[in-house]
Amino acid sequence: MSHELATLVLAAFGGVLVVGSLVFFLRPRWLWQWLKGMVVFAVLALGLYSLAIAVSLLEYESLEGMDTVATVSTYRQGDQLWQVALQLPDEPPRYEMVRGDQWQLDARMMRFAGPIRWLGVAPGYRLERLSGRYTSLEQERTAPRSVIALHGNRWLDLWALDREYNLPFVEGVYGNATFMPMRDGASYDVRLSSSGLVAVPLNEAAREAVQHWNDG
Repeated sequence: MSHELATLVLAAFGGVLVVGSLVFFLRPRWLWQWLKGMVVFAVLALGLYSLAIAVSLLEYESLEGMDTVATVSTYRQGDQLWQVALQLPDEPPRYEMVRGDQWQLDARMMRFAGPIRWLGVAPGYRLERLSGRYTSLEQERTAPRSVIALHGNRWLDLWALDREYNLPFVEGVYGNATFMPMRDGASYDVRLSSSGLVAVPLNEAAREAVQHWNDG
């Protein structure tokens, strides 16, 4: 299409839009009905969005300061093979087989802005997955990996939608992952703040593992 033809097409298209818009002003009744319809659609959209946020919040725990979100204990089952006991608050322990030299826990966080924040709604968190890591870069690339999802996929994932479309009033962010060395009988307290996850050794086995890891 030549520039001249494109100019004519765009001018005609713009002229039709302008004339069509002026019709509403020539007939105020139509304009009033249209405005009412837009208000109704806006209110409906806001209501549906509020419901979507409410449904998504069912998957998240409230984050109030530095909260303990899990206890992780490791038990050797073989060479670079461990049974990991994951204890979440008010839930029975969950046992998983994990390969590697370190365990890693990932979380996702949902922060709020605008009217939701004014209501005093605290940020929410959800533990996302438990995985193993190897200290050797070559093994990390080629050895079997252990990645255990801690939550199933939902048809409505507001966190993922915000990451893709930057939705209003919510902010989906990654909680910084924490990882610690595995040793037979080691236990760790996992805490979460607004900045991410932190693991704290709970017993002597865990403290020795961390000391050896830092020295090595």
